[in-house]
Amino acid sequence: MSLNIEILEEKKNPLIERTEIKFSVNHFGAGTPNRLEIKKKIAAMQGSDEKLTIIKHLDTHFGASHTLGKAFIYDNKNELEYFEPFHIQARNLEKEKRTEIYKLKKRRENYKHLFEY
Repeated sequence: MSLNIEILEEKKNPLIERTEIKFSVNHFGAGTPNRLEIKKKIAAMQGSDEKLTIIKHLDTHFGASHTLGKAFIYDNKNELEYFEPFHIQARNLEKEKRTEIYKLKKRRENYKHLFEY
């Protein structure tokens, strides 16, 4: 599926060392696109590191063929780890890694090494 992403607003937040992006994705005739596909496309469009790009939220109304969303592109991993909650960081990973992280967290074992920043 070809993603047609339009950046609606882009703002630099120097205090947190991140770029905040509001975007719209047109996906006529298909379902809501995968969060990881959108993440890769936005990172490529902005020329940034995919690992430091976080899709904060996606909002699709029932029956609509477009999705509105917000993405954050961090300058370094320390800021990302500090400001983004655990569940948002985990949500931006592949399904296999996400399930492994949740299993390790449930058993109270170390899972930080599975986040690739």
